Amino acid sequence: MLWAIIRREITANILSFRFLMGLLIYFSLIVTNLFVLTRGYEDRLQSYQTAIRENEDRINQVTKYSEFGLTHMLKCDRSPKLLSIFNEGVDKRKGNTVTVAHGYVPAVAEKHGSDNPYLNIFSSIDFTVICQVVMSLLALLFSYDAISREKVAGTLSLTLSCAVARPTLLLGKYIAGMVSISLPLIASFVAGLLVIQFSPYVSFNSSDWIRILLIFLVSMLYVSLFFLIGLFLSTRTDRPSITLMFSMCVWILFVLIVPNLTVLLVEHASPIQSEEPYKEQAGEQWKKFETEVKDYLQKRGVESSLDLANPSGIGSRSGVNDYDSGETVSASGFRNEEGLPLAQECYEFKENLRAQYADRIWQIRKAYLDKNPNRQSLLALNISRISPAAVYYNTAAILAETDLGSFWRFMEQTRQYRREWIDYLRDEKIFSSRRWFTTEFDEPFDLGKVPKFKEQSEGIGSSLQRATLDIMTLAILNILLFMGAFISFLRYDVV
Repeated sequence: MLWAIIRREITANILSFRFLMGLLIYFSLIVTNLFVLTRGYEDRLQSYQTAIRENEDRINQVTKYSEFGLTHMLKCDRSPKLLSIFNEGVDKRKGNTVTVAHGYVPAVAEKHGSDNPYLNIFSSIDFTVICQVVMSLLALLFSYDAISREKVAGTLSLTLSCAVARPTLLLGKYIAGMVSISLPLIASFVAGLLVIQFSPYVSFNSSDWIRILLIFLVSMLYVSLFFLIGLFLSTRTDRPSITLMFSMCVWILFVLIVPNLTVLLVEHASPIQSEEPYKEQAGEQWKKFETEVKDYLQKRGVESSLDLANPSGIGSRSGVNDYDSGETVSASGFRNEEGLPLAQECYEFKENLRAQYADRIWQIRKAYLDKNPNRQSLLALNISRISPAAVYYNTAAILAETDLGSFWRFMEQTRQYRREWIDYLRDEKIFSSRRWFTTEFDEPFDLGKVPKFKEQSEGIGSSLQRATLDIMTLAILNILLFMGAFISFLRYDVV
């Protein structure tokens, strides 16, 4: 009996105008959108590769190690995420290049390259947004009159009089409705994947395919949720027009109002404080650093590290920003070689101390970030979970590695890279070497040992662990809504 109900409902759905419109909308939106975002990914990938080459060229131009402290600071570039084709998340909105130095702890990312202004028209529309907005609406349109329409037509009482159990009828309508929605969606999604495969820059590995499958399954879980909302409302009303009105109210509330209203509420309830007090604290720390260096030099009987060496062709450049400090020193020769050991000793003390003060200042800046922009972002994310649309989008972003957590993970990797860079400078005794401040050497300058930044992708297991709460939320909501529709249908007056 269940199969007969499913077959009847699928046949009715496929022959309906709603199915035809859904098929056309799926194909036009999904295929076109995946094509456009693939081109956008190609542009960002080329920009990333250009940035990598420029960073390598910048390193090759270095003639003394002190240049890494200010004029030729190292760069960490974030690669565009391949699955941003399906969910852009914050992949385009956040920066993608980070400056690293021993006197500066990375805290913000800047943007390299330029975006295509024509592609930016679609910057806020991706596959998950289509599912979030369009597919949820179509799911409601498929289910809002599943019960009430048959009651008005008089077929509901006739069907139940033929020894068809109410649970069987309800389950059959749910399965048939989801199959009817899934067929055009799968066809459009497969067509979009075929379009993506024509790109010479796109190549999915096994991990990517698993993530794509998971994104699709989560999308179906989200669509199922709205189908069940319509089904539940259909068991609570007697007329399809009333059900449609309530369905639209629910859809507008949870898809359009709550996700956008959350941001406004958080901005007013938890405004970002002024950063000036933190910058002043950082400035005080750099003043202490300069005082400590000055005291050290005075104890050594000099005012400048290179005084006793009596250098020729000396040039120096120093800069102190709100949170960072650097110095580049250059000397072409020395008239007093006996003074060089003291210079090396002074620079070893000074640059190690600079790295230590940079760590202290990072704690000041981290306190500001944790109490203000990061806290505001987390608060908005958690409050937005009131809406299943926000829960779904966040889940897809985690699986695509385009969520805020993935960006913060990249930033932590840049700070880890800075620690590796400082360890390299200390292990190779570069702070105390002549190569720190002069090019007066016969042997070539070998930069082959300079550590290279390599971004580490998050494993599928870790992504699923972070997305578990959101996935469980969608699953539990599906179960509760089906139970609500089931209980309501048991008490439904079919006459």
